[in-house]
Amino acid sequence: MDVALERLPNAVAKVSVTIEPQDFGQAVDRAFKSVASRYNIPGFRRGKAPRKIFERYVGRGVLLQEAAQQLVDRHYLDALQQVQVQPLGQPHINIVTLEEDKPFQFDIEVESKPQVELGSLDDVLTEPLIIPELTEEDVAKELEAVAKSQAQLVPVEDDPVSMGDHVVLNLKGYLADNEEEDDNAEPFVEDDEYAVEIGSGMAVEGLETQLIGLKLGEPQTIRLTYPDNHPDVSLKGRDVRFEITVTDIKRPDVPPIDDDLATTLGFDNEEALREAVKERVSDRLAAEARNDRLGKILGKLKERLSFDLPPLLVERAILNQLQELDNMLRQMGANLDDYLESRQISVEQLREEMRPQAQARVKEELILEAVAAAQNLTVSDDEVVEQVQPMAEAYRQPVNQLVQVLQAQGDFEVLRLSLLIAKASEYLATTVVTDQEQ
Repeated sequence: MDVALERLPNAVAKVSVTIEPQDFGQAVDRAFKSVASRYNIPGFRRGKAPRKIFERYVGRGVLLQEAAQQLVDRHYLDALQQVQVQPLGQPHINIVTLEEDKPFQFDIEVESKPQVELGSLDDVLTEPLIIPELTEEDVAKELEAVAKSQAQLVPVEDDPVSMGDHVVLNLKGYLADNEEEDDNAEPFVEDDEYAVEIGSGMAVEGLETQLIGLKLGEPQTIRLTYPDNHPDVSLKGRDVRFEITVTDIKRPDVPPIDDDLATTLGFDNEEALREAVKERVSDRLAAEARNDRLGKILGKLKERLSFDLPPLLVERAILNQLQELDNMLRQMGANLDDYLESRQISVEQLREEMRPQAQARVKEELILEAVAAAQNLTVSDDEVVEQVQPMAEAYRQPVNQLVQVLQAQGDFEVLRLSLLIAKASEYLATTVVTDQEQ
């Protein structure tokens, strides 16, 4: 079997396969044995007619077609492996030559992962890995954050609203168009228990800062303009008026950083808590430095490497982004349909907005796969199973059983690929080549 590869646009691989006449003849013989029993030949029991008589009644073309199908089925995967083509979608098979005493030829056209010619990585691996030194200020900030996470909210009655407070408002919002019709205007938003954390940035821009200094039970008018980047297009740039009354103020009572806080969090004492915080911050600083370096290296590689992106992978990446957005919206009490309606766009328009980011993601992943191949990085079955273990525990299912399900669905290999990409990312993030080593 001779195999030739041609790369076509849009990441399509054309694999031309040639089978020698002798092998094709043997395939025709096998084809007769497999199809003879499908036909009734007068004067013979099914499948018992001699070949010459069978061909006279049925035609030799049936045998040629069956032989061709068997050869395609037998050699399809071998041909792709021989030229290192990783198919992504359904192949298109084109029979080129199907004649007796001649080579049998067929072409496979299939969307596939492109060949990424990395070249040497030494120049990009000279990018320095700079991990900031841990400072006492870093530790103090983290300890403050830990203490705040254990804070209890306590009611405030006499003090005005201040930064960090959790307030509840009786709120009505009016568009500025109705400014002169207060008596008859209908609010575009009305909420008796509108909750706001001052300084969180979760409320519309400008609202939180204007709440500072207000007291319980005092009616107040707040005016602001919705920003141009607001997701609700009907409110972008609109002047609005909020009639509000603060109905509840609670202030975080942050515990002191001491042995009591440490024991509450499961540590022996404050010193043990402090050491754990140092380790945590050190790990975070190192991880941030590695991620920063990885981003710079991938940026350089994306600039210098050019190859076709498989449309199927881009569409899958867009679908993943849509699912991620929908999950985030559902956590906020909304959904994708609400989001599309608020922006007055179709899902097709949203998909096109997401396309550039999806293309960038696919390109990064293909580069990382190429890095893994170049560095002979692999992921064993045991490593994949280790990742499955927490899933099995969460679903209260035997690991082996879950593995079988994942393998049947193809998700086992998807997980293996994600682990491989993670290894390649770690390699780029941490491997430093000095100028002398180039």
